Amino acid sequence: MKDIILIILLISLFLLSGCSKNNAPLPEKKETKDSSSVTANINKESAGAETKENADGTISGLKYDVKDIAGKLLFDGNIVAGAQWKDSKGLNAIIITETRETEKKRQGGERTLSKKLFGYGFLIGENGNSEEVWKINDLVENCDFDLTLSYIEKSLSVTDLNKNGTAETTFLYKLTCRSDVSPSDLKLMMHEGKEKYAIRGTMIVKLPNEGPYGGEMKVDKSFNDAPKEFLDYAKQQWKKFQEEKFN
Repeated sequence: MKDIILIILLISLFLLSGCSKNNAPLPEKKETKDSSSVTANINKESAGAETKENADGTISGLKYDVKDIAGKLLFDGNIVAGAQWKDSKGLNAIIITETRETEKKRQGGERTLSKKLFGYGFLIGENGNSEEVWKINDLVENCDFDLTLSYIEKSLSVTDLNKNGTAETTFLYKLTCRSDVSPSDLKLMMHEGKEKYAIRGTMIVKLPNEGPYGGEMKVDKSFNDAPKEFLDYAKQQWKKFQEEKFN
């Protein structure tokens, strides 16, 4: 009888032990949760790396490429830089264009050169139609010497410095007609909607054992009524691209 009771107790303990193991939490659940968390962090970091200007959420879809929408825009010249983005106004685009140099001959066989540069801001509707919000144009004409009129590479930027949901665009370009290495004129153009802000002056030329030459800067009075962040950023960009280098 004692043997039978002992066997029954052993069987009961075995069954209870099995139930306890089946009710234990599975380690795979913790591993799956950790894996999802890591993936989410990677995706978040990748999204932030695409464009720093999107960090505050006021600008989205920013890319410095307008190939897919260029056919919807009306402009003169050839595109040398551009960007598109979405803000509180909708889908926006900026393009900077340049014409080719044109040559004109004077009496006596002398030649002169001319060239134009344009900047355009567009708002693109849901139907794909574009509205020209602003336009600038500049030119160097009848130049007897070496003509320069060109957008400064990588100077185009799209920001929302005052966090009001409307982006600003900023870019610089240089222009001159010269026969020596004197500094080129330099212009910075910033727009927020139809509002235009400008800085004008000259580039800095550094020569071995000479100079530097140039470096003048004249801030347009339009900045007087602009948020302080606009002029701070404009001066920062001016300084970044102010030095002129010769090949």
